[in-house]
Amino acid sequence: MPTLPSTCPLDCPDRCSLSVTVEGDRVTRIGGSRAWEWTDGYICKKVAGFGARVHGPERILHPMVRAADGGWSRVSWDQAMDLVAARLRAIIDQDGPQAILPVWYAGSNGLLTGGGLDQRLWNRLGVTQCQRTLCAANTGAGARAVYGTMPSADLRDVEHAQTVLVWGNNPQASGIHLLPPLKRLQARGGRLAVVDPRATSLARGADLHLPVLPGADVPVALALVHVAVVEGLADLEFLHRECQGWEALRDEAMAWTPARAGREAGVDPAAIEALARLYAEGAPALIRCGWGLERTRNGTDAVRAILMLPAVYGKLGVRGGGYVLSTSAGYRMDSRKWQGSSDARAINLSRLGAELAQAQDPPIRACWVYDCNPAVTVPDQARVVAELSRPDRFVVVHEQVWTDTCDLADVVLPATTFLEHKELSRAYSGSVLQWSEPVIPPVGESRSNHQVLQDLARRLGVPDELTEEELATQILATRPHGPSFEELRQRRAVSWTAPVQMVDVRPEGPIQLSPPPRHLPPPVDADLPLILISPATTKAISSTLYESETAVPVALHPVDAAARGIGEGDRVRLWNPRGEVVTTAHLSDELRPGVCMLPKGLWRRATENGWTSNVLIPDHVDAQGGGACYNDARVEAQRLS
Repeated sequence: MPTLPSTCPLDCPDRCSLSVTVEGDRVTRIGGSRAWEWTDGYICKKVAGFGARVHGPERILHPMVRAADGGWSRVSWDQAMDLVAARLRAIIDQDGPQAILPVWYAGSNGLLTGGGLDQRLWNRLGVTQCQRTLCAANTGAGARAVYGTMPSADLRDVEHAQTVLVWGNNPQASGIHLLPPLKRLQARGGRLAVVDPRATSLARGADLHLPVLPGADVPVALALVHVAVVEGLADLEFLHRECQGWEALRDEAMAWTPARAGREAGVDPAAIEALARLYAEGAPALIRCGWGLERTRNGTDAVRAILMLPAVYGKLGVRGGGYVLSTSAGYRMDSRKWQGSSDARAINLSRLGAELAQAQDPPIRACWVYDCNPAVTVPDQARVVAELSRPDRFVVVHEQVWTDTCDLADVVLPATTFLEHKELSRAYSGSVLQWSEPVIPPVGESRSNHQVLQDLARRLGVPDELTEEELATQILATRPHGPSFEELRQRRAVSWTAPVQMVDVRPEGPIQLSPPPRHLPPPVDADLPLILISPATTKAISSTLYESETAVPVALHPVDAAARGIGEGDRVRLWNPRGEVVTTAHLSDELRPGVCMLPKGLWRRATENGWTSNVLIPDHVDAQGGGACYNDARVEAQRLS
């Protein structure tokens, strides 16, 4: 049985290099390799079991078209694509290309499968653009607002740090390769602090855990600035030399005493002061900023406030110091050079239901859905499902397995998995590029995004005959410094040392500390007592791999459960004005009182009434970053007989 190299492109910072054993046309084992040194030859259980998805019963094997009676008919690829192209051409001729919306996300794909030939086609056609804001929109906006395009540090720098602050990130669920360096940090006498609403395993093993209420990160970060001023911990020389707006930030922070911030965030003021001193004393000190904290109306300002701390405390300019967020900007790739550009209108994916309902001149008459399962991943779920179900809207879904979104489609096309097509990938926890070839032939009649969009382009009269290798060559050529495609294809993985912030890389101008971050109250349902969070878990990547999960409970703190007469395993109704979820209860002291949890990405079969956390999540977005505000959901729980 041969063992072949591959790369995991799924939505995790690590981008593990893989070793895949195959027998005939089947994957029999997926393990780690050391081609990318950060992932160190081991992988998560999720991907180790991915072969069951590749060859599982949910896999879509043939193109399917909805029949007149509402059922499904198997057709050939030519029949399916003839139908799709004819419908899209008619819509373009009648209402123009902006009546078509590609619905895609691509967090779980590489540079070819998401944002390669697909985006080239959409830009050439002039269709409505999809603003992919479900994740990283607010963190990206926050980082740019403070440091411009200065790249993030690299998680490998943890090996050089003496103190690490992990804020809004749970590497047990995503990015597991951070855990061993953190253990080594503590073993050599370094300090670890965690800011997270949950007492995760990482938080329980930390030197300090601050269980901040979701959405209250800005007050805590400003209180840390407050302590820096009061206790003389701020690097005033650096602030005056390298930053703009320090006085305005200082004045705002002075209003946020640890006592006031503690009341707002539900934490002990003494713990805020202890965190400030722990961070100040550590040298070098690194902040690992995650994505959990961005998912509120305060998301962008939360990121801004946290990323200002290395400047305030003088932690930049040394390896093992600064901050780590996403390293994507450090690749210095200019996507316009391979995607082109378009001045067509854009629709925010985080408000898909409302945007589909409200778009006019022209209305959206067709959606091409790929790299995304919007029926279960987009806020305001009921409205999204209703809008994708409208009989006057033509919906095509290109997908690997039969998702909840496939149920709403007119045409379903079978897609390859990453083990069946070529891919160019980059990690966003470190600095590495990887090239992977298919390790098995396509299952059934599945085809890659590149193949299908190339076929569609020909049928719509705008052919694009670039091969995957030629496109990868174009992408790599946009980087200022190597590797070439030929080098990457030969080596499979090419990594490099990340830059030291404020030494090897700098902002274009002063570090921006103004305007000061602001803390906004909940915009909706503030009278409801429970904050609903929907974090990642060890079982799935977004909605990928949740196809086998059923009867998933909502987690409640025992104090909240007792107040409502709810016991372990009881049927419960979780509700707010947008909808309700009926499922069972699980009591967990990992949560703090006032917070309940349903995992993100659950399929509709996971609850009794077929709705998930997203039916309860409002579709408003952060005013600065435009990103989704999943953790703004406020709910009540009720025991059912």
